[in-house]
Amino acid sequence: MFVEALLVAVIVAVCYYLNYWFGYIYTDKPIIVGTLVGFALGDLQTGIICGATFELIFLGAVNIGGAVPSDPLAGTAVSTAFVILTGMSTEEAMALAIPTGLLMAQVQMLSYIFPSFFNGYVDSLIERDKDKGFGWMVVAILFIRSFIEGIFPFLAIFLGTNAITAIMDYLPEVVTGGFSVAGGMLAAVGFAMLLKMIWTKELAVYFFIGFFMATYLNIPTLGIAIAGFLYCIVKYYTMKEQPSYVQISGMGSSLEEEDLFND
Repeated sequence: MFVEALLVAVIVAVCYYLNYWFGYIYTDKPIIVGTLVGFALGDLQTGIICGATFELIFLGAVNIGGAVPSDPLAGTAVSTAFVILTGMSTEEAMALAIPTGLLMAQVQMLSYIFPSFFNGYVDSLIERDKDKGFGWMVVAILFIRSFIEGIFPFLAIFLGTNAITAIMDYLPEVVTGGFSVAGGMLAAVGFAMLLKMIWTKELAVYFFIGFFMATYLNIPTLGIAIAGFLYCIVKYYTMKEQPSYVQISGMGSSLEEEDLFND
């Protein structure tokens, strides 16, 4: 189990490092992490399924203001590993992903404090125009934060896999069934959180169009996504060919203001 835990920890650390180093390229998203964990543990199909499933949960997990959302990177990695290594169902793992991500989010908050101990040294490098030294400090601090990000999944998998397996075998079916039901609800909660942020009167019609296509026309999610993508392309070129009425009206109002002040 040491090798499997180490592989997952390396994947988590690398995904975290690349995401921040290249400016948020979304390598920490569940669909990416779950696929990589599944590939490393020899079950790519399960990894893709878990990644896509957990993506639904964390759709609305956005860091706004002082809110600290659940960490999708660690939550997906640990839960996907448990599904593959212990035989846990995806629905049961979904109930595990949220608390795991919340715990890791708190650990991340502590890791953000760590770079502050080097502020004095970094200031001295800047004052002495030591560009290379400053650059290496950025690399080192990000490396340490990535290491901390990978440590928790390693310990959770290495120390907790056998315990989780024993606990799941001991629990009665009514409890595991409850986990499955709760896990199925979490996907709807993720969508609801996302919808709450983007909901407007202008966009409401698209929601009901998607609901109609899925419910009454039995079009799968992929088909609805492709239809939406094609509509965006048509809408883009239609708007591109139209004159900019907003700009013209804005110019007109500014001219009226200038005439008013000229009088």
